[in-house]
Amino acid sequence: MEKAELKDAVQNWQRDLIESYDGDTFPESDDLLHLAEAAVDYKNQIDDSELHMVYSYFELRNRANDSKHDYYTWRDFFQRLSALDRFPKISRSDSPEHAHDTIEKGIWSLQEQALIYEVDDPDYDELVGIPEDYIDVVRDWLYYEMSAENYRQMLETLDVFDRQSVLIEAREQFDVTGKNYGKNENRRENIVKAGVYPSELLKEVVSKDELKGIVDEYGLDAHKLKTEDMVSAIIEYFEQSQKSVEEGESAAELYLDAYEDIADGAVTDVPPQLQNLVEADNPSERLDVLFEDATGEIFREVFNLEGTNQLGQQASGVVADGEVEQDGQWLLWDNKRRRQEFRLGSDARSKIKNYIDTKSGQHDVEWFLIIAPDFTEQAASNALQLERQTRTDIRLVRAEQLKELAGLWQENYAAADRELPLSVFTGSEILSVDDAAGWLETQFS
Repeated sequence: MEKAELKDAVQNWQRDLIESYDGDTFPESDDLLHLAEAAVDYKNQIDDSELHMVYSYFELRNRANDSKHDYYTWRDFFQRLSALDRFPKISRSDSPEHAHDTIEKGIWSLQEQALIYEVDDPDYDELVGIPEDYIDVVRDWLYYEMSAENYRQMLETLDVFDRQSVLIEAREQFDVTGKNYGKNENRRENIVKAGVYPSELLKEVVSKDELKGIVDEYGLDAHKLKTEDMVSAIIEYFEQSQKSVEEGESAAELYLDAYEDIADGAVTDVPPQLQNLVEADNPSERLDVLFEDATGEIFREVFNLEGTNQLGQQASGVVADGEVEQDGQWLLWDNKRRRQEFRLGSDARSKIKNYIDTKSGQHDVEWFLIIAPDFTEQAASNALQLERQTRTDIRLVRAEQLKELAGLWQENYAAADRELPLSVFTGSEILSVDDAAGWLETQFS
């Protein structure tokens, strides 16, 4: 949808909503009406803080309802605000030009995106009118499961939905209409068109054993194999599966999205959006290679460290997985994919000492990062022991912490001419992102 058409659609939808509701529309006992009144009374405005409050309420109430068709959405909240004659921002002026100008200025904020999401356009399966970079953020705010395209992909991929008996059961269970001409392909398409929620479909017509089989096949993280967690993991997997990197584009954002899974030794399949980004002769090595590639890409593209080189795949001899040079100082890193917490035992310490000694023959190594899903308590004391031997900062970095540090850097400090200072890694034991945040604030204040 073009921006001009989008603004018209938003404006028209808002005006229709305001005209459709008044003070007598909802009973005084309506809980959401009371919440809307509270939001208006607080500082006499509706902004992101009030919307956060409403969203928290949505979460609590919606979890208590069995049917997602009974969930509150932002549309319900806006209806109540319209009844109070306090529609966010736009209702404050009768001037269409002013309203358009308000939409234009607020188009990037969560508040306006929540409004735009509710504009229904039958020609679009995706979130209408929301810039691609913000879709993931908005999905955290609004109830949303899968685009129609990814829904079809999931039904076509999973073997369970290639069984006629399962598709017929779904048709009967959810009153799906439409001719199928005896073809499973048409049966699947009718399920999508009927608007059956993917979560309800998986829970109603797929057995728990079959859900476990899907989770195991794709290496998905589902806590204690609870049905709700398995269904959520499957939906998230296929919702992400259509993301890809065009030729010449940076893969850093996709690497960041999947970084914790890449690091997790329990994950056995390469995430679908990264399938084409890794090559390895031995399929069992593909995720190890991907972990190194992802780390290198994050250092280069997110932290803007031009002096980044990957060593593990190309070099021969005793080398770490990668190195970074900045102002004559050197950092080495090593990736450790593990199912269990990494202990940094004697063999690993010996190898790392050799890495440092070999590089120190050419340059002074200031920092050595060990990046893993998690570490044992013993790993920290073992790192200190290694520091005393090498006189190099040995930093233990959880994969989730590197991802968090990347997000902190992108949000607050990243610029085309600015590199992440490697001295942020100065110190011992496990990296604390809170400490790093304080240090960065001091450096760039």
